[in-house]
Amino acid sequence: MKQIIQKQVMMNKVLYALSPVILFSIFLFGWRVAAVLAVSNLTAFITEFLFIKNKPGKKVSMAVFVTGTLLGLTLPPTIPLWIAAVGSAVAVLFGKMVFGGFGMNIFNPAIVGRTFIYVSFPNQMTVNWLRPLAKFPGGFVKWMQPDLLTSATPISMADAGTKSVSDLNAFAGFISGSIGETSAILIILAAVYLVFTKTAKWQSMVSTLLSFIVFTLLFYRENPIPFIIYGGLLFGTVFMTTDPVSMPKEKTTVWIYGILIGFLTVFIRKYSLFREGFMFALLLANSFTPIIEYAVNKMKKKRG
Repeated sequence: MKQIIQKQVMMNKVLYALSPVILFSIFLFGWRVAAVLAVSNLTAFITEFLFIKNKPGKKVSMAVFVTGTLLGLTLPPTIPLWIAAVGSAVAVLFGKMVFGGFGMNIFNPAIVGRTFIYVSFPNQMTVNWLRPLAKFPGGFVKWMQPDLLTSATPISMADAGTKSVSDLNAFAGFISGSIGETSAILIILAAVYLVFTKTAKWQSMVSTLLSFIVFTLLFYRENPIPFIIYGGLLFGTVFMTTDPVSMPKEKTTVWIYGILIGFLTVFIRKYSLFREGFMFALLLANSFTPIIEYAVNKMKKKRG
């Protein structure tokens, strides 16, 4: 197995940062979430392997496991395993391999897969949620938490002002939601680790969140914190806007990139049918990255 996988230290660090999130999600929802992650990762690996197997010298990138893990963590714990597999294949094939493989993709592969699932299977993504377990050993001794909730998405409930738990519990992670997006504290700790180890650029995280806060205050005139805690914004900001391949390379362009993501997230949430605006915002920002870099570089050349 080691002979066909390209070692990437940076990708290993991302997986290390995700480990506490994964363990906590198992505690909340049961071992079925591990099955979702396993299916997502296995499908991602097989898809990339089949794509490069006849190309001499090519290896499966370690990044494929980051893609599989990130995608799995953005899915509901009740997601059918076959849908996770389809989404993972789409993520790798259309999010990365069609562009030439690792280092060539313009979009974040995991968000490509997640968006495909969200648009293709909306009921499976937005209707059924699991009530999180709160007492030890929680999900460590269960296949799946049996208490199923049929309701709007957590972010829609926050948007409507009908939250079912306190913001403190939501910050800790004891809230229904996608597998890895519930615990703000663990995601923040992961962000600190990624920045400290120079695995991710803090500028993209800070610019995205500051932009989101400012435009939430402008559009909603409400406290922006619940909008950050509920839903996938914080998770995506830490683990997806920081993707070294699809994000801009220079500091100035990174700030513009983050501001654009924050603005688009709020705009889409406010004026579209999609309350989970981050994934569309990130895809649009990825599309604009080459234009942003070109414009900034041209301005710098004019200034001399």
